[in-house]
Amino acid sequence: MAILQEGTVLTGIRGKIGTVVIYRWKDKVCARSKPATAHKKAKRSVLQQAQANKMKLLSPILNATAKFLKIGFKQRALERNITANNAAKSINLLNAIKGEFPEQEINWEAILVSDGELTKPENVKVTITSKTFHFTWDENKNIIGSQNDRAIILLYDSVQPHFHASYSGARRSELKDSISLSSYQFKGKTFEVFIAFKDVMSDQVSRSVYCGRFKT
Repeated sequence: MAILQEGTVLTGIRGKIGTVVIYRWKDKVCARSKPATAHKKAKRSVLQQAQANKMKLLSPILNATAKFLKIGFKQRALERNITANNAAKSINLLNAIKGEFPEQEINWEAILVSDGELTKPENVKVTITSKTFHFTWDENKNIIGSQNDRAIILLYDSVQPHFHASYSGARRSELKDSISLSSYQFKGKTFEVFIAFKDVMSDQVSRSVYCGRFKT
């Protein structure tokens, strides 16, 4: 605030002149700058809104399964000098959301929880008996990797969200594996189920395979 001297040209003026407001206060004529006009937030484009919504849809699974993704995307993260979570986010943002905004949803068949150069499990089948998930896969001798590669399994509870995992399961050559849960972990859940292979010596992995949704 500035006080104007009597007799100056501005003392006879009241109101706004450009960015200056002239007014009377306690028998004095004063001047102050007009408050800056708040800028309205620019409206986001449909593409920007769609991308933000993709991230909103993916965030629960990426955050809940971060420990598993650290293994599943370790090599991709090293190749690009980013975190495993960011590597998982990048590839799933590209491929794992279907539909047009605002009717977007997760395409579970395209979700990846691991990505690498090893040959992935072929023709995976899953059955459930007595709180245990049983996995089988076909033999494949023409592979990138080893018959000693180990199965890594993810059971993702999309309602909680929460997950159960096996980080070093059966060998590729065994053609089967299983993971058991307690009654509390198993009953009344909905699981999105994934499997991949991992070389325990080099930490190389295969691309994950989505095995389906199972309600227990």
